[in-house]
Amino acid sequence: MQTDTVSIADFIKEHRISMTAERTDTNPNMDDGGRDMDHWKVVLKRRDYAGKRYNARKDGTSVVATMTTYFSMGYGHHGKAPKAAEVLDCIASDASGADGSFEDFCSNFGYDEDSRKAEKTYKACKHQGERLRKFLGDDAFQTLVYGGVERL
Repeated sequence: MQTDTVSIADFIKEHRISMTAERTDTNPNMDDGGRDMDHWKVVLKRRDYAGKRYNARKDGTSVVATMTTYFSMGYGHHGKAPKAAEVLDCIASDASGADGSFEDFCSNFGYDEDSRKAEKTYKACKHQGERLRKFLGDDAFQTLVYGGVERL
């Protein structure tokens, strides 16, 4: 069992993750478009050492993975763009919540198993988790989602 943890900021630095955010009117993953929220289309990029590739930066790194997703926050953030730590923490939380069966998901989060909205939410969380695993790779995904990184 792993007992050493790192901050999410250190995890982001270690894995050379950067993010850009562009404001959007709605979040297509939300049923009602997410009224009363600020919506962002975010692009996460992960860099790694690339040797002498054509598009490598001076530090020898190049983008090896990208992940584009939508992220929404309440109006209380006053239009302030999300940070990579917030986005990764949220996606990791969703991925761990949808790790089991649909029935377990409903039980853990108080959803009705007969709800189509609950099923849609479960599938969206599961899909985001799969995309996060592909973006980070198995080892970093396991560390972020299941332990080793202090959550916000």
